[in-house]
Amino acid sequence: MSLRLRLVIFIGLALSLLWGASATWMWRNVTHDLQRMLDDRLAMSAHMVAGLVNRRQIGTGADPGRAADALVTVPAGQGMACQIRSMRGEVIAATQGASTVLSGDVTPGYHTRVINDTAWRTFTLQTNNLSITTADRVGGREKLRHGIALTASIPFLIAAVGGLLALWLGATRALWPVRRLRNAVSRRGPDALDPLDTAAQPRELRPLVATLNRLLQRTHQAMQRERHFTNDAAHELRTPLTAISTHLQVARLTSGADAQAALADAEAGVVRLRTTLEQLLLLARVEGRLPFDENAAVTADKVLARAVADSGAETESRLVCHVNEGETSVAAASSLAVVALRNLIENALRHTPADTPVHIHVGVSGASVVFRVIDQGPGLDDQATTQAVRRFWRTGAQHGSGLGLTIVDAIAQRYGGQLLLTNREPGLEARLELPRVQGR
Repeated sequence: MSLRLRLVIFIGLALSLLWGASATWMWRNVTHDLQRMLDDRLAMSAHMVAGLVNRRQIGTGADPGRAADALVTVPAGQGMACQIRSMRGEVIAATQGASTVLSGDVTPGYHTRVINDTAWRTFTLQTNNLSITTADRVGGREKLRHGIALTASIPFLIAAVGGLLALWLGATRALWPVRRLRNAVSRRGPDALDPLDTAAQPRELRPLVATLNRLLQRTHQAMQRERHFTNDAAHELRTPLTAISTHLQVARLTSGADAQAALADAEAGVVRLRTTLEQLLLLARVEGRLPFDENAAVTADKVLARAVADSGAETESRLVCHVNEGETSVAAASSLAVVALRNLIENALRHTPADTPVHIHVGVSGASVVFRVIDQGPGLDDQATTQAVRRFWRTGAQHGSGLGLTIVDAIAQRYGGQLLLTNREPGLEARLELPRVQGR
C-alpha cells in the first residue's frame, strides 16, 4: 500500500468519524427540536381554538341541548384534525373526519395513537367544561424529517467526496518531494557516493536525507578501506612472496649450509608474510567496525600486564611500569586495548638501545585512561610524527611491517580516543588515550 493511499485512508476515516459524529449529534438535535416545535404547534392550535370557543360560548349555556345543536363541521387541513367535545362526550365542533379519528380516549396532554393503521400525534386541552383535541399525522412529520435529512445530506456527501478528492490531490502534491528524492537516487550510478543536497528538501525529509548521506559516507569509507586493503595486500605481500620464492629456488640449486641458510631465510619471509597479513586483516576489522569483545570490560592494569606478557619474556626486564593506585576499567574491547598497548611497547623496544629501559605510565585524565610509553631512542622530527601513523610508513632502518602505529591510531579512533606522538630529549613519547568506564 502506497504512503499516499495510507495517508488518504487514515485522514479520510478520521474526518468521516468526526463528520459522522457531528452529523449524528446535529440530526438528533434537529429531530428533537422539530418534534417539540410540532408539538407546540398542536398545543397552540388547541389554545387558539379554546379562545375562540370561549368568545362564542359554545356548549356553556344553561340549555344543555345547545351543544348538540351547535355541532359545526369545518374542512380539515392536510394531515391535521381538530375536535371539540363537551365534558359529557358530545362532539360540538370538528374538522371533517375528526370524529372517526379522534374518537376514544380524551386524556389531557400529548399522545401518539394508531387509528385505522395510521399513526397520529394528538394534544388534548380541557377548559371551561370542554375538551379540545388537535392532531396531525405522524407520517407527515416523518416526511418532513426525511426532507430535512435529504436537504442536509446532499451537501454533506458532496463536501465529503470533494474533501477526499482534495485530500488525494493534496497528498499527491505534498509527497512530490519524496518522488523527486527517489528519482534523484535512482538516477545515480553505482559509484556516485557524493552526499545529497539537504537544504533543498522539506523539513520532514531532512533527517532522512541526512541519514542517507551518512550511509553513503560509510559506504564510501568501506569502499576506500576495501581498495586500501587490496592495494596494500598487492603491494606489501608481493615482496615477501618474491623473496620466499627466490630463497626456495636457491635451496633447490644448492646443498649443505647454503641450502639451510636459504630455507631459513624463506622461513623468515613466511613469518614476515604471516605477520603482515595478520596485521592487515586486524586493521581491516578495526576500521570496518566489525565486532570484538565489546562487553568484556577490562581494567587498565590487566591491559598492561597482558601487553607486557605478549611482548615477550626476554623484554620484561627492560620495561619499567608506573601504575596509579585504584582500578580503572577501559571502555574498549580488551583484545584491542591489549593490541594497541603491545604495539606501542614493541615499537619503543625496537628503537631503544638494548641496555636502556622503556617506561610505561598508566593513569587517568578526565574521562580517559592514559597509557604513556616513553622510549630513549633517536626520536622523530615534527614531520615524521604526523606521518608515523600512515600505512607502511617506516624509518630508515626498515624494521617492522609499518602497520603497528596505524593499528593503534585506528583503535583509538574507533572508541573516540587519540594517539599522540611527542618528541622528548632523548626519545619519543607515545600517548594513547582510551575512554574509561564511568564510575570505575
